[in-house]
Amino acid sequence: MKKTILKIFKFVLIGVCIYLAVLLIEFCCIYAVQKDNTWNYLKEAWEWYSTLFF
Repeated sequence: MKKTILKIFKFVLIGVCIYLAVLLIEFCCIYAVQKDNTWNYLKEAWEWYSTLFF
């Protein structure tokens, strides 16, 4: 039972780490293209997605 929980925890932790790595790579790519306009680009993207779904 304890081994199963540890194995599940290990896979969840690996999944979260992969997700965070992808987000970091995406942010770095956006920064490479947008430079100083990165924050405004992210705000505009968030506004577009929020109007799309809400």
